[in-house]
Amino acid sequence: MNWNWNETTIDFPFSSQNLKNLLNTVCRKENRFSQFEFIKWCDNFTMAFEEDKASNELDEMAFGIARDIECQWDLFLVNTYSLKELQNLDLSKVELPQDWFIERLKQLNEIKR
Repeated sequence: MNWNWNETTIDFPFSSQNLKNLLNTVCRKENRFSQFEFIKWCDNFTMAFEEDKASNELDEMAFGIARDIECQWDLFLVNTYSLKELQNLDLSKVELPQDWFIERLKQLNEIKR
């Protein structure tokens, strides 16, 4: 299948554990990458990891969380900025509320392997 990959500076393989690690970094505000880079990584993760390939509950949850993160990003942009603003917006400067990431990390941490 030919995926339309997003170019991102985050060069981590797509796995539930890497999603958890990246979310942890974002929640601690220790990320050296923009939230936009993280969103693109999440989008790539969902493209690489189809729902039917989930081998356990953690993988299934990670897929859903990555999908939610990218959807929240899109909704945040549309509900926060006008079309004119979006056309000129530097997406690397946009930040979602920190609580959203913290909540997603909590959900991932609740799942046992």
